[in-house]
Amino acid sequence: MASKLYFCQNFNPIRADFSPLPMNKSIPSVLFLICLTSVMQAGAQTEIPKSVNDLLVKHTCFTCHKVDVKLIGPSWLEIAAKGLKKAELVQAVYAPDQNRWPGYPPMMPMPQVPKKDLEKIADWLVKLKPAAAAK
Repeated sequence: MASKLYFCQNFNPIRADFSPLPMNKSIPSVLFLICLTSVMQAGAQTEIPKSVNDLLVKHTCFTCHKVDVKLIGPSWLEIAAKGLKKAELVQAVYAPDQNRWPGYPPMMPMPQVPKKDLEKIADWLVKLKPAAAAK
């Protein structure tokens, strides 16, 4: 005998029973919710251009920084929210100022990172919307 899977559509606390809805009728609803959640999450994410992502990987930036999550250092969105200019962002990698980032451990200076790479990363950071950083 084959058993049917049921999702509970609602619970009636007065009668203390469930009104089951056959699974094959609830699949479209579940799929809709999954799609809606995916769309909402996609809107909240920040795309990193491939060329910038490659530089962030190459220079191990992701070891301490993530797009929208505090890790060891501030998130990229938090950095963008400071409203620093391109030259200030580049200088912050060569000579980090611990006073600018209270609550984080001091960043190690990274003089080995080529200036042109830092400028490309800084161009991306300057374009990030500060409103998105207000997380």
